[in-house]
Formats: sequence, C-alpha cells, structure tokens
Amino acid sequence: MTDTKTAMQQTNFATTSHTGELAPADFSSEEGALAYGNAQLDKLFAAMRYKLEKHIRGWPDDDRELNTYEAIRHLLRDVNFGHSAYVEADYENPAFAKMGATTRINFQQPSADCMYHSVILHGAYRYRITGNRGSASVFQLGVYSGHACDLIGWKEHGVVNNFDHPEHLAPEGAVDIILSREKPADLKNALWMELPEGRSELHSRQYYGDWEEENPANLMIRMESQSFPAKVLDRTTAELRFNRLVDLLRVHTDFYRAGVSMHLRHGPDQIDLVSFPGAFVGTSYFPGHFRCRPDQAVIIEVEDPDSRYWNVALYQMQFENLDWWSRASSYNCTQVHTDADGKVRFVCSWTDPGVPNWLDVSGRVLNLIAFRFWRASRDPVGPKLKTVALAQVRDHLPADTPTMTPDNRHSLLERRLVSVYRRRMADF
Repeated sequence: MTDTKTAMQQTNFATTSHTGELAPADFSSEEGALAYGNAQLDKLFAAMRYKLEKHIRGWPDDDRELNTYEAIRHLLRDVNFGHSAYVEADYENPAFAKMGATTRINFQQPSADCMYHSVILHGAYRYRITGNRGSASVFQLGVYSGHACDLIGWKEHGVVNNFDHPEHLAPEGAVDIILSREKPADLKNALWMELPEGRSELHSRQYYGDWEEENPANLMIRMESQSFPAKVLDRTTAELRFNRLVDLLRVHTDFYRAGVSMHLRHGPDQIDLVSFPGAFVGTSYFPGHFRCRPDQAVIIEVEDPDSRYWNVALYQMQFENLDWWSRASSYNCTQVHTDADGKVRFVCSWTDPGVPNWLDVSGRVLNLIAFRFWRASRDPVGPKLKTVALAQVRDHLPADTPTMTPDNRHSLLERRLVSVYRRRMADF
C-alpha cells in the first residue's frame, strides 16, 4: 500500500510534455494559420480525453451514470480555471484568478467555507497587494515556488495569516503587502513576503466561519514597475501560456486520481490522518469514504481537538464538493450542533432525518468525506462512522437530540444560498 504520508507529494506528479521549442508554423496563408491553430487544439483535445478517461475508468461501479455527467462537467470546469489562471496570466500585469466558485470552478477538493484565488508571479519583479482584508475567520496568503499547472519545482516558500500578523491583516483593515526577492529598503509599514527566484505562485485563502456576517476581501495586485501599454501577444508567449493549460489538465488528473484513491483507502468505519503538501498550511486532513443507500444512514462521530477552525464536507468522485450552496453537504465549527458529551454527530442520508448536522448525500451511494482541523491544540482523533437503518437513526443518537423541522431546514438552506452572494462566492 502507498505510504499515506508521501502519496500526495506534489513531486510524484510533476511533469510536462513540452520541450520549450516553438511549434511549426506558417502564417503566410489562411491554410497555414489554420493548420497551426488546429495543431494547438489537438494537444488540448488529447489532454482533455486523457483527463476524461482517468475520471471514468477504474473506479467502483456505484453511481456510474451520475459520475459520468459530473466528469464531463468537471473537465469543463478545469479548462475554465486553467484558462483564467494560466493562459490569461501575465507576470507583468498580474490579476487574481478565482480557484473556486458556485457553479463554474471546483478545483481539487476545495472547502465550502473558503474562497480561493491564485496569481502567478516571477522573482524578477516586485509586486504590491492593496485593498481591504475583509473579515473572514482565517485569511492566509501563501507563496509557492513553481506553478501548480505542472508542479515542477512546486514547493511552499512562505505563508502569512491574520493570526500571526494581526497588525497587517486585521479584520476590515487596510492591506499593504510587498512581494519581492529582496526585502525592500522602503518597506515602511507594509508587510513583506519573499519571492523565490524565478517563477512562483501566490494563493489566497479566505475561510469563513460565520457565513452570514463575515465579509469578503477586496484586493488588487500590481507589478510596481509596470509599463503601459501592455505588451502585444506574440508567438512565444502565446504558446507558453497555452501549454500551461495542457499541462494542468494532465498533471492534475494524476493528482486527482491519487487524491480520490486516498479517500477510498480510509473508511468506512474510521478515517485516518493524511498529509496534503501544498494545501492549507497548519491543517490536519482526514479524508475518507462511506456508502449509504436510500434506506440507510451513516452516523459520524467526531470531537473538536480545540482547533482554531474546523469543518467537514462531502465530495463526489471528481474530487469536488457537492452542491453546498443549496444542499446541507458541509458544516464548520460555527454551524454545528454539539451534544452534551462534547461530541459532534453527523447524520448522512438521502432524505432529511429531521436532526441537526444532516449531511445530504445528494442521491449518491458512494460518498467521499473530508475533515479539516486547523491549528489544533492536541492531536485530532480520527472520526468514527457507523451505518444504521434510516428509520432507526434516533435510536443511535443522544436522547436529547433536537428536532429540525422542514421549515427550519428550508430557512437554513435559504440562508446558505444568500450567503454565497454576499461572500462573492458566485462571482465569475
């Protein structure tokens, strides 16, 4: 069996199919230009077919029809994200690209609580981030060497967050961050983040605890010595950016396969700790799986290890969240009901069992599940799972478990949807 501590190391998947040489081209005629364009598309289509096959072949038979629909949708989502983050990306004219959104993007097992952005940078330049921090419970910026589109050289380089840097990242406070190879002599009151030599990448994470009250950040990043107008697109730059998209589809397909396989190794009775390098720094991850049929319920018991933040969410076989904006498929530490013994019990089922902490499996038998504990004071204990008859759920819960009426549930789900828009999770 693969070592769970190293199975998800980014270096296991670093690859590129591109030599750096320019593709053959003849722009002296329409036919030549079209032939060049079609040859580029052939590379993309080959990567798309590779991805689709890896998302469909070799998995358990459960939910195959639904998984196929979702595999096609996921492929388009990854093309969407890859285009935004890597094809449109410009070292000299950077912009934050959204890594997660309500309907369009759901990249590599994101958290339903978190709004993710990325921007690729280069150590030859100096950048500045300004704006308002917002008030998300956890605000983190991480610099990585290399680019996530191929994972070559991908390595954590530096991280800042609102707990370690409260004077620079206070809730609703002004943000002033400089990113550069050398510490600026004119730093003044700005926060400095060191860039590695060569290409790098910045990831922004905003983890919301209270979805209905905490506010999103409003940030801008610029290269300080940017000249205008921006450079005209040329062949070298166009091919470099296009090849990033091709690389992304291939390398993250392999990363996805390893991630889902990791889930399927853990469970269905207990979930163990797994390392996800390059993920949310300071987090203990517990990925697992379970099966639940329409007449069953899966009860999950967990205890908060005195962490700053924790959450749980259901995922499908594309390594994506279920439709958390309209279904009760995720919870965080501010949203759960805790029983008198200090434990939290979730009930996973096809239909509403009328209790708090219902996780809606959304019409699927095989479910992936993940717990995140951030900055826990003690070692988290793996969640325990038990499958019971749906009609007997209350027999397996504390006697004083509250009742959740259909009206209560409707109100809760409606507020979830409204929070999506106020947190700008639905922006494209």
